[in-house]
Amino acid sequence: MYSTIVHLPPAHSEDSITFSIAKHLLPMNIALVEPKNRNNLATILRTGQNFDVKAIFVIGGFVRDQYKGNIHKFSHQMDTQDGLSAVTLLYFETIDSFLSHLPAQTTLVLVEALPEAENLKEFQHPFNATYVFGREAKGLMKSDIDTIRDFISRLHENIPLKFREKDPKTAHLRFVKIDTPESLNLGVAASIVMYDRDSKLLT
Repeated sequence: MYSTIVHLPPAHSEDSITFSIAKHLLPMNIALVEPKNRNNLATILRTGQNFDVKAIFVIGGFVRDQYKGNIHKFSHQMDTQDGLSAVTLLYFETIDSFLSHLPAQTTLVLVEALPEAENLKEFQHPFNATYVFGREAKGLMKSDIDTIRDFISRLHENIPLKFREKDPKTAHLRFVKIDTPESLNLGVAASIVMYDRDSKLLT
């Protein structure tokens, strides 16, 4: 049996090391449905780098319209802080394609002002979560939500209710909203959710 001794510099307290390890055990991803502004994606990439986001999924939007689906061109132009050294950036043409590549055991959290959505102030974040943000002007359409509901339903086929209802290893679907008088910029909204998750899960 081998053992490894790690010598930490004095500036790193035990609490700060525990905090860093805990962040890596709480996977967080961000999905953007048809974002129209590349500056918003750059903001989300920079914020995600600071809050330990594992992956950012871009579905259609300006990457399709301006870059013909070539996410690499965006990264060369807009990744000014080398965020992609820590965050994986992936592009998908459609929501269906994104869902077929969804990370295992993640809970999809749709950030949308719907009647069934929980208020972010009281929201208890899943340990393993992928937050889905809709279009800047229209949000998530009913057809998008129906597609996602159907996908989750198919994932649950043949799994007994008692096993899937609260099992953290089963994919779930939840809804959350940021209760503000006016709509928020996409980059701002995603940053608020990332900060809220980080502050709640690690306290």
